[in-house]
Amino acid sequence: MKIIIVGASGRIGQEVDKALATNHKIIRVGVRSGDFQCDYTNTQSVTKMFEQIGEFNALIAVAGGDSIFKNFQKLTEEDYRYGFERKFLGQVRLLRLGKKFIKDKGVFVFTSGFLSHYPNPESIATGPLNAAVDTFVKNTAPLLPREIRLNVVSPAPIVEPEQEGKGRVSAKTTAQIYVKAVEENINGEVFRVWGGLP
Repeated sequence: MKIIIVGASGRIGQEVDKALATNHKIIRVGVRSGDFQCDYTNTQSVTKMFEQIGEFNALIAVAGGDSIFKNFQKLTEEDYRYGFERKFLGQVRLLRLGKKFIKDKGVFVFTSGFLSHYPNPESIATGPLNAAVDTFVKNTAPLLPREIRLNVVSPAPIVEPEQEGKGRVSAKTTAQIYVKAVEENINGEVFRVWGGLP
């Protein structure tokens, strides 16, 4: 398959790349690095990326730096807007603009996160957006044409392999779930990678 990884240079993106590159053609996308550069918060930039790449079989969105972490009392409207644009709308934009370029039976894989269920005092501007991504995927997946699939991976905080435990997972472990979401015939699934948390 021809697979686009948006956020390929990130901690999880690099491991996803390694896990898939043996059997698939990987197109690496970043804001300033990769085979193609793209700002997924910008419609024109995303459109240009898809026009340059052309047809593809799968897209994995695993870009980082998508939320503001502050105490609730200090959050501004712009902080919420920042997270909404990157965590939620940016990924929706990749689907909306990419669906005419993806081949029949292709798949999009989004990223959310466990803070929707396990909040902390500084996660108020990201946890609810994780939940929104999960809900969007579950509600939208059955509506896509041409047997296109849509899944989402929801990881816990990423740590080194030796630090894995309850509520902590490694990038390598998480990458295997992205592989599953791409390669197996699964649609509308929220894959929770929470290091033993229910």
